[in-house]
Amino acid sequence: MKVIDQLIVQNSELMDLLKLIKDLDLPDAWLCAGTLRNFIWNKLSNHNEVLTTDIDLVFFDPNMTYQESLALERNIKGRFPQYNWDIKNEVYMHYHTPNASAYSSSCDAISKFPEKCTAIAARLDDSDQLELFCLMERKISYNFR
Repeated sequence: MKVIDQLIVQNSELMDLLKLIKDLDLPDAWLCAGTLRNFIWNKLSNHNEVLTTDIDLVFFDPNMTYQESLALERNIKGRFPQYNWDIKNEVYMHYHTPNASAYSSSCDAISKFPEKCTAIAARLDDSDQLELFCLMERKISYNFR
């Protein structure tokens, strides 16, 4: 198992969060960006990892209107107020980036994040096994070098 995979799988709070996200049953849903970047950084630098401060959830649903996406975000925030959610339907996020083309999936959108160290995402597959998407995985220095 890869280092990042091990760090995630060994953290019960993060695994519970991934299960919660899976149970939302959103299409192409991933926990991503600062949530994972901060977790990995804190873990590797022996700092306490606090998961409630920044929970980035992306999904890709072309059948959901922008207004429905906003209503979904309000609903999730109301149901799980212990987390500071940032929830985005990536179908609409290219509108916020000048000259960007429409994204084809959540991972396509994640791959376009301006900070490549945040282009990381995780979710549980149908068998509750960790699935990881990470552009920088091979370039991450686990010794901060």
